[in-house]
Amino acid sequence: MAALSAVALLVTGCAGRPADPQPTPEPTSTVRLGTVARAEVGSRLTVTATVDRVITGTAFVVRDVDFTDGTLLVLSTGKATAEPPQLVTVVGTVIDFSYRDLSDRYQLGPSGAYRDFEGGPALAAEDVTVWD
Repeated sequence: MAALSAVALLVTGCAGRPADPQPTPEPTSTVRLGTVARAEVGSRLTVTATVDRVITGTAFVVRDVDFTDGTLLVLSTGKATAEPPQLVTVVGTVIDFSYRDLSDRYQLGPSGAYRDFEGGPALAAEDVTVWD
């Protein structure tokens, strides 16, 4: 009888019924959305960042690792005195950038410098502090 049990064990194997396949876990993002990506259009936002470049007296680009693409377009109705690589703190409202809709209000100049920002977020500045 023991021999018969050993033969049955060898033929069928030690394992019982195969386990049901387990679902593959959904990947989760380890990248945290930047400040601007989390802000909704119309949200008031304060950012402190380095001036990357000045496009006109009323439009400049700031750079910070917290921004989704590393840069953010800042628009001001008053003349901005910031120059690269100065640090600035900007208080403003998040807007969707449209050159056509905003060029007159902010005196943006030629459209070429704004192509990378078209349709994306920008910050309509209410207050700009330049840190020396």
